[in-house]
Amino acid sequence: MNHLHPSDIEQEPLSFLTDTLVNVLNKVSNSQQHSCLQVIYNSTTFFIHFNQGKLVYGTNSLAPFERLERHLRRLSNVNPKLDNSVIKQPRAQFHSDLRSYTQLPSDYQSIIWLTEQGHLEPKQTLTILRRITREVFESLLCIPDACQYRLVPRKKKIQELCQFNLNAYITQCQKRLEAWQVFNEKIWSSYQRPYLLTEKTQEIGDLTVEQNKTICKLLKGLNFRQISAILDLDELAIAKLLYPSMMENTIIVRDPKPPFDQLPPLPQEKNFDLKSEWRGEDSSGFELNSHSKQTVHILEKTWKVAYVDDDRAIHIDFNQCLDRKMFSLLTIEDPLNAFSELIEFEPDFIVLNISMSHLNGYELCTLLRNHRAFKETPIVLSHEAYEQINISKLKRSGATESIVKPFNRNKLLNLIFKYLQ
Repeated sequence: MNHLHPSDIEQEPLSFLTDTLVNVLNKVSNSQQHSCLQVIYNSTTFFIHFNQGKLVYGTNSLAPFERLERHLRRLSNVNPKLDNSVIKQPRAQFHSDLRSYTQLPSDYQSIIWLTEQGHLEPKQTLTILRRITREVFESLLCIPDACQYRLVPRKKKIQELCQFNLNAYITQCQKRLEAWQVFNEKIWSSYQRPYLLTEKTQEIGDLTVEQNKTICKLLKGLNFRQISAILDLDELAIAKLLYPSMMENTIIVRDPKPPFDQLPPLPQEKNFDLKSEWRGEDSSGFELNSHSKQTVHILEKTWKVAYVDDDRAIHIDFNQCLDRKMFSLLTIEDPLNAFSELIEFEPDFIVLNISMSHLNGYELCTLLRNHRAFKETPIVLSHEAYEQINISKLKRSGATESIVKPFNRNKLLNLIFKYLQ
């Protein structure tokens, strides 16, 4: 077990400098020193540890043991050794003295100890290091404009449990921040707290009754990251699951509790880039985004939505309702060409206008349902509010349900989420 010697702790405080975060990180990645990058934002201090330009660990001064325990509880879903007494032990054993965080952070010491004591298997050690560092980095990359920083040298390497390629790691975190932007109408921080506004909401996403009961109990003050740990789902998966209910205001989202209100908000637009090609692996050969099927699904899956209507003006209305970061859209004006175009596009969700010349929505839906490619695809028929829906025809055509146009964005999104969860 590595213990800090007083001579290892910084004696002469270095001055803080000011520069853009991208410049600072590029500088560190090209350095051959063993160092700790210290960045200040509001009352939060970030500590990012490097050995010769390779990322080893990242933490910050905001409740480091809350973060560690939260990630340990998530791992406890697959590791029965991590009971409550083991999870709480590092907090009692290692004091959170921020003066030592430039040399050996207390939460990192705790992970070393848990590994040496056999409470964490090697792959689980890598998982928790990756998750904690990623959570810290996602906040770090949200710092706007210039930042205050200093680079504190170390005489020797920090003990390595693993190391990551910095540019590849940043690229993965940036992808996740871009994914959060899909929900930016309601969510501006992953530490916000969703609350169930009404008990009549019994179904959230494609969950069982028991899962719904469980998640509803959690919507009473826990933030997205805390709910993620309990349910063993990625934070983005939680946001995606709850977002339709947020859009219809059955779930409201409150601001982060202190101290998490001191972290920067999620970016509204992409504002960070490093010149690197991300291949999905860190320097140890492990896939960076492999820890969660939900993460992979959200970051890589773009749903294909098709709309068929011979009224071109409605196409503009439809496209404006859907975010192109989440959806790949195809609008078709000629219903006679729709079948071949839909076969080629392979949509996940189809909307057909009922009143079209030459081939109406009922007829086109029947045609599509007779093809094996569209047996299970949700197909929704759209109509004007004044038009009467023929329920018998709707059922015979195989349509999933109907929606009124011009489209209401919230209703359209809720309908799509209902079938594409």
